[in-house]
Formats: sequence, structure tokens, C-alpha cells
Amino acid sequence: MYKNKKLAEDESKLFNSVWMTIKAVVVNEDNKVLVLKRSKKEDFHSGKYDLPGGHLEKGETIEECLKREVLDETGLSIEVGDILSVREYPKDHEMFDKIRSLRFLATTDKEEDDVELSDEHEKYEWLTFEEALEKIDTEGYAGEKRDTIERAQKYLEMKKGVDGWKRCLAEFENYKKIQSESNKDTVKYATENIVLQVLPVLDNFSSAADHIPEEEKEGPWVTGIMYIKKQLEDVLKENGVEEIDVNPGDSFDTAISEAVEKKECDDCEKKEKFKNKIEKVVVKGYKIGDKVIRPAKVVVK
Repeated sequence: MYKNKKLAEDESKLFNSVWMTIKAVVVNEDNKVLVLKRSKKEDFHSGKYDLPGGHLEKGETIEECLKREVLDETGLSIEVGDILSVREYPKDHEMFDKIRSLRFLATTDKEEDDVELSDEHEKYEWLTFEEALEKIDTEGYAGEKRDTIERAQKYLEMKKGVDGWKRCLAEFENYKKIQSESNKDTVKYATENIVLQVLPVLDNFSSAADHIPEEEKEGPWVTGIMYIKKQLEDVLKENGVEEIDVNPGDSFDTAISEAVEKKECDDCEKKEKFKNKIEKVVVKGYKIGDKVIRPAKVVVK
């Protein structure tokens, strides 16, 4: 509701002084363009090929106008896309000071035979861009429609190119991720391989330490050997290698342990709690993260 009469009159004068035509290049899912042939009964450009659309009515938004006009003329619902052109023409009617046109790209998911023409048009065709351009003259009224179709064609080709570039970029990013993961696996495999070669050396240190006479355990040469053993253990830890926590009395778990000997016992059937228990850890097991690279070798009773 207007606050005063003058404001209403000024808007009405402005609206009536400009004739705004809004049309669209409607493209379906097969990338075909809808062209209409105006009825011979029409006073304005009768019998000429046209694009769906019409003029803006008072109080309408541009999108509302375009959707309404296309629906009225063809029975199709559309999605309004980007603007293709804006033009202003010299006065050619005594009622209007200016004539302006807006041309849009629009899409529809309707089938080709879903078109229901109004009395304004006598024929419709779904054509490729090349076929549509051949149908429309290059001069005058038709020339502007031809230019609009050419703009739509170039826009879609450019968009297709940009979409293709985006897909290539996305594929390249995926490739980099795959390569990064592959490199990690390579490094991880190399680490595992080196660790598996080092572990027997560490085992030998541990075995040697177990056989050191008690009176020599505090000797300088033993201290030196134990220091080297500690250095090896620290290197393994720095590379993510952890000792598997397996101790005598634990239940035997095939996921982390390997039985190198199984002792029978006459009381095991009576004493179920002692069945499948680890009696002794013969060789320590190791893992990197959740992956066991060498199971612990144990004696099970």
C-alpha cells in the first residue's frame, strides 16, 4: 500500500514509460533448444520464429515473469539460469519511451512432447543449436533471437569446458591423494622390512644379556652392550615400532602370538582356567600401529 498518491503515480509513470521484454533460450536434458513459431493471426511479427517469454507486468519480479510467460505459452516449468544479454532499443511505439530486453538461459526436465502451445503460437520445435540458428533470420527482429541463441551456445560450451577443467582438477587432486597414500605404504613397507632385519639383532642382544654371569653384569663392557641395545630399541620406537605386551599367564591370542610349543598337562581338563595360557615368552613380538609385524613366539600350556 502506497503512503501517498504522488508516489503511486510516479511509479506508474515509470513503469508505463518502459516496455520490458523477457525471453529465454529453453534447453532440455538432450541439449536441444525450444523455438516457437508465432501464429499468423498475431499482429506483431506473425509467422516468425521466436523464443518463449513476454513482457514484465507491474509488481512482478523478472524471474516470476519469465516462469509465468513460459508456462502460459508452452505449458513447461523451467529453472531460470544466467542472463545472456541486456539491450535497449529506440522508441517504436507511442506509448513507450524505452524498450528494453532481457534474455536468459533456462532449463527444463520435461519431455519434448510435453509442450502445450497457447494461441499465440502455431508450432514448436526442439532443435540442436545449429538447427535453431538455421531456422532464424539474421536481420531485424529475428536477428536478436539468433544472437541470443548464439550467446547461449557459447555460454554452455564455456561452462562445459569449465566443468571439464574442474573434473580434471578434482581427478588430479584424487591422484595426488592416491600417490600420497601409495608413498606412505611404500615408506611403511620399507620401514617394516628394515625392522624385520633389525629385530634378530635385538633378539641376540637380549639372548646374550640373559647369559651374562651375575658377577659381570655391572662390568663396563656389559654396560656398553646394554647401551647399544637401548639405542636400537629407541630407534625402533622413533619409527613407530612397539613391543607387543605379552606376558606369562596371559591367554593365548593367535592375533598377536605364535605357539612354538604346547605343553600337555593332566589337570588341564579339570582346571579350565589354566587351559591355553602362555607359560613362557620365547621371542618378543612387535607391531607398528595396529599391524603386527612379528608375533610373539610363546610356549602355551
